[in-house]
Amino acid sequence: MRKLSFSGLKTAVLYDFRSRRPKVRTSKKYIQEICFETQQAIIDVLIKKTIRAAKEFRAKAIILGGGVAANKELREQFKEIIKKNLPNTKYLIPAPKLCTDNAAMVGVTAYFHQKKATKNWQKIKVDANLKI
Repeated sequence: MRKLSFSGLKTAVLYDFRSRRPKVRTSKKYIQEICFETQQAIIDVLIKKTIRAAKEFRAKAIILGGGVAANKELREQFKEIIKKNLPNTKYLIPAPKLCTDNAAMVGVTAYFHQKKATKNWQKIKVDANLKI
């Protein structure tokens, strides 16, 4: 499994932000532009890597899920690129209200398991195969 990291992008955005005068940093135009460019850079990487993997493994479907799948621009661009580059590949995506981040579910699960197991968090045993 390949992992994506956007730490370089986050650092570049931070350095760009720090290099701006305070008046520019708080301007609506600057904030909109930096947000747009950052979002587009992330979308470009996600789409490029997904399309490459789908072609390499001859995927019959691409499923977009998780919290990131709620992003309207990502959904639209994926739809267009798949239609253009992989016309015989199904594009499956849930309704935005079903696109949630797993962090909240993991946190709630950990809370209830911890509450049941012990009051002392240091005694909690790690189990990567824990069923939710």
